[in-house]
Amino acid sequence: MSSVTPLTDLQAALETDRVRVSIRDLNFYYGETHALKDINIDYLDRKTTAMIGPSGCGKSTLLRVLNRMYDLYPGQRAEGEVMLGDQNIIAPGVDLNRLRRRIGMVFQKPTPFPKSIYENVVFGVRLHEKLSKAELDERVEWALTRAALWGEV
Repeated sequence: MSSVTPLTDLQAALETDRVRVSIRDLNFYYGETHALKDINIDYLDRKTTAMIGPSGCGKSTLLRVLNRMYDLYPGQRAEGEVMLGDQNIIAPGVDLNRLRRRIGMVFQKPTPFPKSIYENVVFGVRLHEKLSKAELDERVEWALTRAALWGEV
């Protein structure tokens, strides 16, 4: 038997369960394109929430807002409030590395950051280790060799 909360029980759930993420008046833009309009939703702590809709309706865009992937691309912006606990995670000054340790994404297809191959490979290493340029170069060569890509790049 499924443990899906019927919509009629949602208000009771909101009153008894802790809200983990609260989105208020969220609008998101790809340049001039207004992709998400006035989104308001609460996600409960330790509950599963399914976002269902047709292709292109904004499901992935909303997920990208939650971990600030849009910051990597010029011209994309979010307005409104996305509260994780008591912090508005779309406000300026949020530590994005710390945020992305708490809110991650697993992509259907690999999606590199809009940087060079080298920068994509060393991104995670730089977050966790202090290595010299020579050590980073060695790590990149090792990783690309293991992936059978060293001769391709």
